[in-house]
Amino acid sequence: MTATILHLKKNTSVHLPTKHTKQAVKRSAPAKAKIATGSATRAAAAMAVAAVENGKSLTRTLPLYLQNMEPRDRSLVQEIVYGTLRHRRLLSERLKKLLDHSITKRFENSRALLLCALYQIVFTRIPSHAVVASTVGACQLCKCKNMTGMVNAVLRRFLREKAQLNAEETTPEILYSVPDWLYKNLEKNYPAELENILKEQNKHAPLWIRVESSKISVDDYISVLKDKGIEYRKSNNAGDALMLLSPVSTDEIPLFNQGMVSVQDVSAQMAAPLLQPKSGEKILDACCAPGGKSAQLMNLCPDIQLICADCDTERLLSTQKNFQRLKRDPKCIVCDFTSNNDLTLLGKDYDKILLDAPCSGTGVIRRHPDIKWLRRAKDIDTLTSTQSTMLDHALALLKKGGILVYSTCSILKEENEEQVKSFLERHSNVELLPFDNHGTMTGFRQLLPGDDGGDGFFYARFIKKN
Repeated sequence: MTATILHLKKNTSVHLPTKHTKQAVKRSAPAKAKIATGSATRAAAAMAVAAVENGKSLTRTLPLYLQNMEPRDRSLVQEIVYGTLRHRRLLSERLKKLLDHSITKRFENSRALLLCALYQIVFTRIPSHAVVASTVGACQLCKCKNMTGMVNAVLRRFLREKAQLNAEETTPEILYSVPDWLYKNLEKNYPAELENILKEQNKHAPLWIRVESSKISVDDYISVLKDKGIEYRKSNNAGDALMLLSPVSTDEIPLFNQGMVSVQDVSAQMAAPLLQPKSGEKILDACCAPGGKSAQLMNLCPDIQLICADCDTERLLSTQKNFQRLKRDPKCIVCDFTSNNDLTLLGKDYDKILLDAPCSGTGVIRRHPDIKWLRRAKDIDTLTSTQSTMLDHALALLKKGGILVYSTCSILKEENEEQVKSFLERHSNVELLPFDNHGTMTGFRQLLPGDDGGDGFFYARFIKKN
């Protein structure tokens, strides 16, 4: 694996937002405090990073810091946060060499500020002087004002040392910012693909959409994109999938608010078609939130009897809003699919079941870089146990001759191939139901990050014999 040196570009306590903090963060340049322009965005980014370092989910935390911000500021905060978390380990190693003393937990927001600043200096086009000024000014907003001198000194020292991360002196797991346990797992199972996986995990994820082809043909939708000057790329694997080559908000996606398209990664779009839904069939999406695969099933065959279940009430309500936008109305049930008692809510004798199981998320790290720092090796045993239980429960609800599709957004074999093998060993009345994989029939398939421009994903299809 070839190491590279990264140069300066050429051309805590975690304080969740209080009323005071929200007001401070949403201002781009508070006049009274005479804080440098851009300090509010740096403060928001740093506090979001610090929250992740303290075990908080970025999906739940970041929106708190983006409230009331202008779109441009929101985009900047997101870029800083996601970029810093992608390269967190490499940045942290460099920061250690810039500090004379470790930073206590009380002032760890200042550490997050420094990590975010190093990221901006090395990986973005933001002028270094602007990064330093806005980061120093953000100390007050991050409740670490007495660390202002230290933050200023560290950043100026970094610039004097040519803003280099000295990546050639690091190990691959540091260079690509991967926790040791995950690196060892991937090195063992994907030796030939390892470096490409690590590179793909640190890339910006592309924007994929799925056309509701039961409402508008893909060709007609492409004509709409062309009329608006939006560039796109087709998928080699999913007929309704289009990649928009320039990122835009959902409000800017043509016909999105009219329910003609959905945002959905191309790899995720390949699970639902494996069920081959037919009119009148009773189908269960056992872990449906956020509803992308459920909506796709209804697009493939609008008159199925679809039941959408999920254990998270809040996420299920959000899923229903998405169904309303798409003008779909499946039956939604709050149900813990690991609970025998809750299974009675769902009934039995399903023709087909989709089980997109809870997993490590190691195939979608480029979309959720906090996964690298929140997931632990010990979590995998718990996840595989949950997946096994869910597979057994899905089989119990399936009628004879019924089809079960198991999918994850993981690239760990324990959750995928090994899970399939264990399931087949436990149940003699189940066998793999092969499907076409580029001309070869297979019962399961593993996609790695970057394949066809998509996320890492796994699919397996089973049939219940009796």
